Amino acid sequence: MKDVIFRKATIEDCRNLSELKREVWITTYSGIYPQEKLDGYDVEKNESIFRSFVERPDIELYLAENNGEAIGLMTVGKPYKLYNEYDQEVALLYIRKDFQRMGIGRKFLEIAKDEVRRKGFDRFVLSVNEQNANAIAFYEATGGTTVFHDGGQRRMVFSVD
Repeated sequence: MKDVIFRKATIEDCRNLSELKREVWITTYSGIYPQEKLDGYDVEKNESIFRSFVERPDIELYLAENNGEAIGLMTVGKPYKLYNEYDQEVALLYIRKDFQRMGIGRKFLEIAKDEVRRKGFDRFVLSVNEQNANAIAFYEATGGTTVFHDGGQRRMVFSVD
């Protein structure tokens, strides 16, 4: 992980992040999501969503780069989904498959905890697909606690203390 740089994304990064998300979706969710959902991934629409994150003052979009190439992304801030009982959320955390298990996810969670703490909150929520066993195991190993099962999604809470 020595060559990995973590930074806030800019508008110029959004196309690459949208393409990265598509790649991670295909490698992670094949066999979980219907193939038509994977095939229907809209790069332009997701680029626009990423641009909106960059422009919002209440959400931070981070990326991980290796030799100038985007290999991971994360959003942290005001809940993207309306989780009324939570003030902060990690809504997206995607890492390219060939860079998983290298400490990048842990570093992203450290960044999230620092952001949430800096904003004066003591926890954040994230949602993970019930069939994504690797992600669930990772989140549990890094301190996440399941608080709700919601239509194929598992809601997990992390303390920032």
